[in-house]
Amino acid sequence: MTRAEAEHHKALGNKLFSEHRYEDAIKEYSTAIIKDSTERVYYTNRALCYSKLGKYDEVTRDCRKAIELDDTTVKAYYLLGQALIEKKQHTEALNKLKTAYTLAIQQKVKYVNDILQALLMARKRKWDDEEAVRLERESELLRYVKGLIEADRQRLLKEAGDNEEAKEEADYYTDERLSKIQIVFEHSKENTMRREIPDAYLDKISFNIMHDPVFTPDGITYERQSLLDHFERNGHFDPITRRSCTENQLVPNLSLREAIEDFLKENGWAADY
Repeated sequence: MTRAEAEHHKALGNKLFSEHRYEDAIKEYSTAIIKDSTERVYYTNRALCYSKLGKYDEVTRDCRKAIELDDTTVKAYYLLGQALIEKKQHTEALNKLKTAYTLAIQQKVKYVNDILQALLMARKRKWDDEEAVRLERESELLRYVKGLIEADRQRLLKEAGDNEEAKEEADYYTDERLSKIQIVFEHSKENTMRREIPDAYLDKISFNIMHDPVFTPDGITYERQSLLDHFERNGHFDPITRRSCTENQLVPNLSLREAIEDFLKENGWAADY
């Protein structure tokens, strides 16, 4: 009877969720959990409500409990990864979302593309945070170097005393050094901003950077999910060669996947391409 009562409250929670009454839905899912604390769906449903309300600590708590109950639940890893992105725990977010993606492929979950987008967002957010730190350090270094040069100017001016010619020479010499150091830092910034993605890293169907590249029997590489979507929409054939191709014939392009992983570590902006 307790399980039946729990399912009743879950059904009420689902109805409230569809009406965007997230707080009320949370109450119903919480009651369902009280009635039966062993059903992971109640936790993931409540986590989704918390996610809609931006309560990411609660999301992580419920998702971790759901995973504890069932470590194959895609929804829990997906929601947990998204919450960890918002909490700026990007490394763990990537790990959880990669698990969600792997399980989603195995279980043929319909929202694989949403998981891929979350993965790319996690990469981008991680890179953005690291880039902000790098730029601040670079600015600090520029200020420090300029400070040393200005200190050297004061030393030279002091040594020049009343010698106007020596003072002018000290100013000219110092201004030249400041100009050159500024150019060096600007060139460094320009090099950082050169944003080009190798064509080999882009999926030939969606034109997005690939996460899970696979070979077809004809040796052409695509994003796995793009191909699976193509098979479902258009039939089982290679989009370029038009030759027969099925899911079980796809071979992971591990070397390319590793190259893309390395590229994204240094060029996280590409995740938003």
